[in-house]
Amino acid sequence: MASNVMKVKEGRKLEEAEWIAAVLNGQHQAFGHLVTRYQGMVYRVCVKITGEAESAKDMAQEVFIKAYKALPSFRGQSSFSTWLYRIAYRTCLDWKRANDREWKYRSAADYTENDWVTSQTPEHEVLEQETSAELGENVNSLAEPYRSVVQLYYFQRNSYQEIAEQKGVSVKTIESQLYRARQMMRKQREEWR
Repeated sequence: MASNVMKVKEGRKLEEAEWIAAVLNGQHQAFGHLVTRYQGMVYRVCVKITGEAESAKDMAQEVFIKAYKALPSFRGQSSFSTWLYRIAYRTCLDWKRANDREWKYRSAADYTENDWVTSQTPEHEVLEQETSAELGENVNSLAEPYRSVVQLYYFQRNSYQEIAEQKGVSVKTIESQLYRARQMMRKQREEWR
């Protein structure tokens, strides 16, 4: 069973490598295969970060345009999906930062009634910042390999498989390390209270 899964993954990588080579050799329509394969993943990343379906669609298009233009720089050191994920993540974060800045500079007359209902109060923002700072301290206090596994999984959004490949260990080891890290963080939070 495991060997069949490996064969499928190897086949997918080979197929992707052929499509990438075709695009780089001037067969631009081959990029459509990559878009078809990864449009769901890219859209999910965009929805998670933007929080809006329409913005996510726009951002997904922008991600594929950026990926197409940057394809000559793809070296194959990571999987294509990981490379594309990073482009999607960074593109959406840039969008979010720009949108947040725009939101701050709107005048009171620009707000709709719905904006007032859904906007965060200053108290909520302070609590959120304190929670983020506490979480950051909690993660940073973990010993290796737990700290890096938590950062790769939760902050960089790598899959178990991707982390295992990067660290040269099994997926089971990564699952175990994440489980232990969660237990340690829970214990730390209880001690701080």
